Amino acid sequence: MADDPTTTDPRPFDGGRFNTPDGVWLRVRDDYLGGLSAPEACRRHGVGLSALRARAAREGWRRIDQPWAPPPNALDAEDEGLKLEDRVGGDLDKVDLCELSFVAHRRMMRAVLRGDAAAALRWRRVMHAMDAEEAELDRALAQHEALRHERAGWAELADEQAVERRAAAAADGPDGVDDLDGANSVLPG
Repeated sequence: MADDPTTTDPRPFDGGRFNTPDGVWLRVRDDYLGGLSAPEACRRHGVGLSALRARAAREGWRRIDQPWAPPPNALDAEDEGLKLEDRVGGDLDKVDLCELSFVAHRRMMRAVLRGDAAAALRWRRVMHAMDAEEAELDRALAQHEALRHERAGWAELADEQAVERRAAAAADGPDGVDDLDGANSVLPG
């Protein structure tokens, strides 16, 4: 059926290859020079990465020659990280590590749905790093709390011993000598 002359492909055929229309290449060029990665521009417009690289080299598509512009925000409008940043007003001291782990998990899931395995793995590492950091903080806080309780116990014991010493000193009399049996000392003096 492939050799049937009655079937037509909308793309022009030239010498064993299909040619991508110039309008598509203009959009690829605009996206690529606008800051979109080469693989992402290829995926978006259905062209091959090697074809893009060859055309970019042949036609001189160099990002370095483009005027600088801040990169567009590639995050979804519904991104949890953006919502979290808005909620805390940019004050990072108000952000818990578990919230950052949640944001990383959601971004990992979005990367998987987009088919971007490398980004999914990066967000997974971030999520595990946040979880490990939170576990370390919890461990340090638990250790600090245990030491505080232990010190409080020692302080309470020291207070009890001080009360006992004061009571014993009060029983000895004003000169500090035990006068309970009427003798000042059992040792000859």
